[in-house]
Amino acid sequence: MKASAIFLTVMTLFVLDADGGTQERLEASRQKIDSLDQRIVELIQERAQVVAEIGKIKREAHLPVKAAGREKQVIEKAQELAKGGPLPADAVGRIYQNLVEEMRNWEAKLDAAAAPQSANQQATTGDSR
Repeated sequence: MKASAIFLTVMTLFVLDADGGTQERLEASRQKIDSLDQRIVELIQERAQVVAEIGKIKREAHLPVKAAGREKQVIEKAQELAKGGPLPADAVGRIYQNLVEEMRNWEAKLDAAAAPQSANQQATTGDSR
């Protein structure tokens, strides 16, 4: 009986020790993920600022929000850049499809919000373009 208790104690300590190393490695990897996520979000927000600039240019030129050819080009470029990486290129393409769609939807909201301002300016200045 004592041998069984000692064996269980030793095994428990072994598992705890192994688990401790695992937990440390997991924590280190999760910290890397957190750091990468911060950078990704910063880049997404920076991309959004550029999308807002593009939306303004399109509004001034009376161009539509959606540019299907450009969207396709962006997604294909992301897939090409992803080749050789651990995540399959088609998975990166799907991520970019969602990113482009969200940015387009946001740009459309900006466009809709700017439309009343543009109409007010035209009414007060007589500018009908």
